[in-house]
Order: sequence, then structure tokens, then C-alpha cells
Amino acid sequence: MDNSNIQDKPEDGFNSAIKWWERKRLWYNLITLVGGLLVVLLRGDVPNGISSYSDFYMILFWLFGANIFFTCGWGIEALSVYYLKTKYFGNGLRTLLFVLGSVFSFFWMFILTRSIQ
Repeated sequence: MDNSNIQDKPEDGFNSAIKWWERKRLWYNLITLVGGLLVVLLRGDVPNGISSYSDFYMILFWLFGANIFFTCGWGIEALSVYYLKTKYFGNGLRTLLFVLGSVFSFFWMFILTRSIQ
């Protein structure tokens, strides 16, 4: 039997969306981690670039929260398909959302950690 005429199930699009986003999660975490470490190391109150453990706990806490927001990438895509009846996002739009989210996270980490005394 020829399976070439069988259309992909909606679950296949959902699975490919999750796979695409999850393959980018490591890069996202690295970008966010580097942002946090730069802020901690560049703070004026850190002698010789050595910081207290509380700063690093703050970064880990932030990374946990940032990963929750990262999940919104494929979550928005799934909700858009389900409720707005759109097609699954292409790689171009996914990449744009990934870059914008990463830049936002980097600067948000910078703003938050700079404001904490």
C-alpha cells in the first residue's frame, strides 16, 4: 500500500514544533547563563570578580523561570494552531521568535540583576 498520499496528522506538526523548540533550549540556556554571569562579574561591588553564592543561586532561579517562559515558544504555536486555526509556524518565524526571546531574556536578566543590591 502506498502511504505517500496520506496526510500528516496534526500531532505530527505539534511534535515537530516541540522538537524544533527543544533542540534550541540548550542554546537559550547558554545565552541566558552567559548574560547572568556577565552581570555578576561586571558588577562594581564584586571584588576581583569573585561573587557570593547568593548571586549564583539567583542566576539558577532566573534560569528556571526563563525556561518556563521558553516553553511559551511552542505553547504559543500550539495555541495559535488550536484556537486561531493557523498553520504551524515555519522555521523562519520560529527562529525570529527564538532570537527575540533570547535577546529579551538577556536584557531582562541584566536589568533584574543590576537592580538587586
